[in-house]
Amino acid sequence: MNREIGFGRRLLQILEDEGISYEHTPSGIDNMSVILREEQLAGDVERRVLDRIVKELRVDEVSIERDLALIMVVGEGMERSVGIAAKATAAFARANVNIEMINQGSSEVSMMFGVKADVVEKAVRALYEVYF
Repeated sequence: MNREIGFGRRLLQILEDEGISYEHTPSGIDNMSVILREEQLAGDVERRVLDRIVKELRVDEVSIERDLALIMVVGEGMERSVGIAAKATAAFARANVNIEMINQGSSEVSMMFGVKADVVEKAVRALYEVYF
């Protein structure tokens, strides 16, 4: 995937064709994830989208991870502040919250964490304790 031109565009085109918006698209060298609201895959939409991804993009694997909650830590004071991410990850560890996904933009004013929905309140409390 990392050497394939247009993969991301073609994946997002499938979603657009099906009328699906997305929250975030984290990616790695050889994978791409799309985070979207589960209700957008109601009925036969999920099967149709998965079939199109497999057929049109010829991917090795497609999987769906359900019940993920996104938490944003945002603030201009984060920019160029050493240890901000370490505080968050340490807080999650102390609260026994596994980080499913993490992303920090290049502007350094926000970090996004994905955690299982059933621990989101515990995760937010843990962050609040270290930052406030």
